[in-house]
Amino acid sequence: MQPASTYQQRISVFKKQLAQTEAHLRNLSVARLVCFIGVLFFGYQYVSSSFMLTWLLIAMALVIVFVASLVFYQRAKDRQALVQALLDLNAKELKVVTQHEADFDNGEEFIDDAHDFSGDLDVFGPSSLFQHLNRTGTRSGRQHLAGALRQPLQNAEEVRAMQAAVKKLSEQIDFRQHYTAHAQLSNEGSDDVKGIRRWLDAPMEFLHRRVLLVLCWTVPALLLAAIAYYAYSGDYAPIILLLLVNWSILLLNVKKVNAQHMLLSNKEKLLRKFATLLLMIKQADWKGVPWLEARQRTASEADKALHQLARISNLLDQRLNLLVGFFLNSIILYDLHCAYRLERWKSTYRGHVEEWFDVIARMETANSLATFAYNHPGYTYPEISAQPGVNGAAVGHPLIPAGERVANDCSIGQGEQFHIITGSNMSGKSTFLRSVGVNWLLAMTGAPVCASRFSCYPLRIMTSMRIRDSIARHTSYFQAELQRLQHIIKVLKSGQTVFIILDEILKGTNSEDKLAGSRELIRHFLHYSCLGMIATHDLELGGLEQEYPQQIRNYCFESSLDNGQLHFDYRMRPGIARNKNATFLMKQMEII
Repeated sequence: MQPASTYQQRISVFKKQLAQTEAHLRNLSVARLVCFIGVLFFGYQYVSSSFMLTWLLIAMALVIVFVASLVFYQRAKDRQALVQALLDLNAKELKVVTQHEADFDNGEEFIDDAHDFSGDLDVFGPSSLFQHLNRTGTRSGRQHLAGALRQPLQNAEEVRAMQAAVKKLSEQIDFRQHYTAHAQLSNEGSDDVKGIRRWLDAPMEFLHRRVLLVLCWTVPALLLAAIAYYAYSGDYAPIILLLLVNWSILLLNVKKVNAQHMLLSNKEKLLRKFATLLLMIKQADWKGVPWLEARQRTASEADKALHQLARISNLLDQRLNLLVGFFLNSIILYDLHCAYRLERWKSTYRGHVEEWFDVIARMETANSLATFAYNHPGYTYPEISAQPGVNGAAVGHPLIPAGERVANDCSIGQGEQFHIITGSNMSGKSTFLRSVGVNWLLAMTGAPVCASRFSCYPLRIMTSMRIRDSIARHTSYFQAELQRLQHIIKVLKSGQTVFIILDEILKGTNSEDKLAGSRELIRHFLHYSCLGMIATHDLELGGLEQEYPQQIRNYCFESSLDNGQLHFDYRMRPGIARNKNATFLMKQMEII
């Protein structure tokens, strides 16, 4: 079944489920109202009938039903939120596969013009690669996906392992969508995980204080005994004395309890959602996929532990309730018992929490890549080669809709280091460069690529395509471009293998100087372990092919005039471009 049909079908199913859940919620609301009225009525009957036990029992039964309806109502609300999230997700997915528009977070916060390639290859920002990939719901998941795109895998075995995980996950639409929906419903705040980490790193304040632990149990026990003694003798002096002891103990430790509560307050929902995500990982069937099995082993006991922490965190939050904060603290030192339970949990699991958070984030990245794979069944998983280079057939740009996309073949490596690509304005040179770069990036993340065949070697990608000047940094356009090229040379001098993409270099100087500088730069590149593609309007650069016939190849994109109309076929051909169109376009647009 095609993705569009699947999403349409799932939208229909979730709409029905949502309607059923909303009807269930209405019934529960009515039941609660009836129970409330019934409690008032039978309570009145109990009082007015000289406290007849029958009326009291009926009223108590209705109270129990009222409480049960509250529990069921909250569960139904949670179900409603989940179904609504799944419905919204499928509507967005349908828009992706039918209109090629992604309504997901675009990662604008990760835009970095100084990065090796992300700005030039449209990795972040509106209509970016990140926006089309992103199915994360937690902040750590978003950051991990962004990191996977900024620093893709450089080890062939790691890439193959991720490919296998993406293939497996792409087949499991229920898992993928429920994982995304639960992650989104966690509603993780900017400081939530940071607060948990600070709490984990904080020193133990209670666990090793044995005397205080003994007091936490003995003084409340004595107070309860004093209350029983008062009921027998009418002497309340021991109660007052022990209450003073309890509040003295609390006041001496309230600052330390407050410090823990500040870091863990309102974390119950987040922790429960994280526990749910880890439980989903634990229960899935991923035999034979090592990458997924490794995540599964890490998550094996995590869900129970995080559910336990969520319960304790919720208990600590109840100290803000007047009944709990005053009465239970006065009698049983409620705050201190919560603090001890928290620190016992921390002493047991502190060393594992970071691994659990990492598993959730990594699974969100794999989940995003798998959804991308599912949405593009015509894409192919690349072969990871043993030698630097790329070889692709029908390579297109994944951010261009299939109906508008023109694909080209590309092959570079095996001694052939650079392609010099010439062509007239708007003929497709820059798009082709980005097509190769983006697909190479996708290949190194473990995702399928927009090509009928693609093989590549994991290496560092560096580009110089959209150079900007900076008034704030007192940097001219030409200086910014030189700094970019200088950075590339420094990396090459370190011995790293690099794939270089340059688009119309040295635009900030005169044509003669530009041509001479470009020639020398390309000659300089040939001394290093690098491959590259250079798009240029300087047709004279094509002469380097004769100078270095084994290392440089010329390719071009052409335009043609037909009945006074300019046409582009966006097809790459061997050789140097001959046609020009700048003057024609200026006349056509009535500029000249």
